[in-house]
Amino acid sequence: MLVKRPFARAPAKPSAVFRWYRAVATGCAVLFFLYALWGYWFTFTHARPVDFLSFWAAGRMALHGQAIAAYDIVAHRLVEQTAAPIKGWLPFPYPAPFLMLVAPFGALPFWAAFALWIVSTGVIYIAGTRRTAPLLYALSHPAVLVNAWIGQNGFLTSGLFALGLTTLEQNAVVGGAIFGLLIIKPQLALLIPIALLAGREWKAFVAAATTASLLLLIGYFLFGFGVYRAFLQILPQQAQFIAKSKVPWNELASPFAFCRLLGVSTPYALVVQGIAMLAAAGVTWRAWALRLDTRGSTLAAATLLMPPYLFTYDSLLLIIPMGWFIRNQRHPAAIAVIWILCLLPIISYSGAYKGPNTVPVAAILCLVFLYRDDVKGVRRSGEPAKPAEPGGRAALRRLDGGPDARSNGEQRQTCPPDRICAHAPTTASSV
Repeated sequence: MLVKRPFARAPAKPSAVFRWYRAVATGCAVLFFLYALWGYWFTFTHARPVDFLSFWAAGRMALHGQAIAAYDIVAHRLVEQTAAPIKGWLPFPYPAPFLMLVAPFGALPFWAAFALWIVSTGVIYIAGTRRTAPLLYALSHPAVLVNAWIGQNGFLTSGLFALGLTTLEQNAVVGGAIFGLLIIKPQLALLIPIALLAGREWKAFVAAATTASLLLLIGYFLFGFGVYRAFLQILPQQAQFIAKSKVPWNELASPFAFCRLLGVSTPYALVVQGIAMLAAAGVTWRAWALRLDTRGSTLAAATLLMPPYLFTYDSLLLIIPMGWFIRNQRHPAAIAVIWILCLLPIISYSGAYKGPNTVPVAAILCLVFLYRDDVKGVRRSGEPAKPAEPGGRAALRRLDGGPDARSNGEQRQTCPPDRICAHAPTTASSV
């Protein structure tokens, strides 16, 4: 069944609780920004080892014709130690397309490359989420803090994910091509083919597959086949390292790690992970097959339940479903709980929280409330949907503010049935 639902009338102004939320988000965004500046200054003055050190070292090795050695843990570690002392384990378990991306950063001194990485990936994140969630909320997500502090790739991957969703509604080929860029971190793209196939987004599917294939092919021409062999060889080492609990279970943000921290044996934890993966694939297929307005948010939340190897900084993807609730002014209590569930694993870095990583719980909670909104026919205004109005190009022109954009002093919008509804009513942008 093809679901066609128009946007309903937007509320005149945010409710009291969301005005209060906006003030809190402003405070958190400012606090995170200042903390990130302090973290960078501390890294610059004390040679603090951060996760970006792995990217920088791999990029430096690739520039010096040693791309294959970037996957050699010992050789890679020696390059890392030229910038900062390392006591732990910071390998480079990413495919060749990601190596191509970080190679230019290897040409700079570490402190300059770190600053450029944070700024450039931060811009991608802001650009990708600007139509998904209000800026202040996007900058106040707890994972913003950890990505800015350690220089991980959450800004980049979440920005590309959100940009792919919002672009898909305007241009299927470009949106699919952006999705294809996620080959740099393929575990976050596991559900994208399922979503595009279920939604009958054939052009986007082909574009995503073509882009990913081209990036893999370019990596082959630049670095040779040996780099792929080395990448495949480091993956079992990484899995063995995790299986032996060398990484604290509360740093991993998967159902598998959640169960392992609670003492569940590995086989049963893998069963739980498998059930979570099947359920995530099922809800994603349903949302995209029915072309629901919540399908983009469902895809983002369900993605976090797929890979057993996932870290807290990847929870930044939850800004997409959280943005849905915020723009609709829905479930204020749930928004607060989800935010706290994303914050607790970050607090664990200081040792103040020693419980399991709660990111999977936050993702499940998002899916539950997205399903409730779908069942109740809620649109971005937070009101039940009215009978469907004619769609097509005329409705799309109304989305862009063209002729007939307003009627009787009220703004109405109609979502084309074959695209993701990411346009927010003008009055809702002040949330």
